[in-house]
Amino acid sequence: MITFWIISAVLILIAIAFLAPALLRTRQTMVLDRNQQNVVIAQERLSELEADLANGVLDQDQFQQSKLELEQALILDLSEDEEGGSKDEAPRGPGRIAMGGLALLVPALTLVIYLNLGSPHLVEPGGQDVMAGHQSGEAPSVEQMISALEERLEGNPEDAQGWFLLGRSQMAQENYPRAMQAFEKVYKLVGDEPAVLLALADAEAMSRQGDLSGRPSELIRKAVKANPSDTTALWMAGIVEHRAGNLQLALQHFQLLEPRLAEEPESQARVQGFIATISEALGVAPAASQEPVASPGADAAPAKVKLRIALAPEFASQASPEETVFVYAKALQGPRMPLAAARHKVKDLPLEIALDDSTAMMPAMRISNFPEVTVGARVSRSGNAIAESGDLVGEVSPVSVSGDGVTEIVINSRMP
Repeated sequence: MITFWIISAVLILIAIAFLAPALLRTRQTMVLDRNQQNVVIAQERLSELEADLANGVLDQDQFQQSKLELEQALILDLSEDEEGGSKDEAPRGPGRIAMGGLALLVPALTLVIYLNLGSPHLVEPGGQDVMAGHQSGEAPSVEQMISALEERLEGNPEDAQGWFLLGRSQMAQENYPRAMQAFEKVYKLVGDEPAVLLALADAEAMSRQGDLSGRPSELIRKAVKANPSDTTALWMAGIVEHRAGNLQLALQHFQLLEPRLAEEPESQARVQGFIATISEALGVAPAASQEPVASPGADAAPAKVKLRIALAPEFASQASPEETVFVYAKALQGPRMPLAAARHKVKDLPLEIALDDSTAMMPAMRISNFPEVTVGARVSRSGNAIAESGDLVGEVSPVSVSGDGVTEIVINSRMP
């Protein structure tokens, strides 16, 4: 117990030592420190603005306006500090008096507060046993961080950036209904921002198993109208119009999108595939700038992926024979909805299957339009196509869409 009080006294002295320079230094030094703090705060705020610009929360004009206001505020702060400061050192008397008061009051207050609010019994021999196992030392899980963010937003419901971050986090967890609720909050706070409109449309569509009809389509059309140069808006708008049968408008969106993907050859090739397919349906030739998409020759292997799916032995006793197994192929980038999918039962495993254009989820999103895909299999506890916590899953990526070879998928992990 004596050791505990000695350590406590040393820590108090260290704390006072940290405060001493601030109490005894001159006013001029304090002004310099404030200037440094203002610069650091401005740098942190600029980093936040740049992150918002990268995430689509701010457009370029809003970013430049906010940056200008930040620079003006910093200049004003620095100017006020220089004008308000004095070249002469401030008297040291008040600082010394405060220092003496702290040296007496801090130990006394610390002792009183600890004896009344702390746990003095833990300093007795064996007292630490009460705390054994209380803290694991592990980093918080994603679910814990999301819960903490939700609690913070309960106290600050006007935090649009917080709600947007929560929505993105829920999308990453594939909790689409909760993501939709978060994006609805952002939409009410900021209005028709393209990034928010697209995020809300994506969440609502995914919560309905990839169905873009109805409100998601309306949100996407509103987003592309607000920002006709946004690549995500053009991509999703092209898909919406194609599914709605508005082929000419879909073609216009994809033709605007294609040159903007020059630095993403794989995505550009996919858009070129859309353009070729729609142009053929309309009976028109692709645009001159459009590179023709080569059709597979007679000797070329059909576009498909051959899969062999098995359940890991350690999960064999945890899956019921009648539970549903979803087998799917997804694009490496772009829309999250599967390109091709098939449904089976756990009792069918081990299973060999091929996914090709005949198993496509959407006519415009065929597996033959993609050179590589992500393939996976998921045991659904609820039988729902939307992934849920507790589902068993296995994925392999990337896999070539060549029709050659068989890809082994082992369902060997559990979704958090």
